[in-house]
Amino acid sequence: MLHLMDLPILVLIALVAALSLWALIDCVRTPADRVRFVPKLLWLLFLLNGSVCAALVWVHFGKKPAADTAKGPVQRTEPFAQAR
Repeated sequence: MLHLMDLPILVLIALVAALSLWALIDCVRTPADRVRFVPKLLWLLFLLNGSVCAALVWVHFGKKPAADTAKGPVQRTEPFAQAR
């Protein structure tokens, strides 16, 4: 039977598991040319270790930021609809 004191620990475990799984999936889906510092295979091995530190390091240092595709401010082609 679960006690009220077990709930925060279970929530923390679920958050850690979700972060680790997200980081692993993100690493797998990231193209190899965006991975920084070490080859992608080493990142995957590091993440498969399952530590929270590995997931946090991947989030902050693992991949290069996406290139900005915007060419400037957004240009509107038609005005807002007028309220009648």
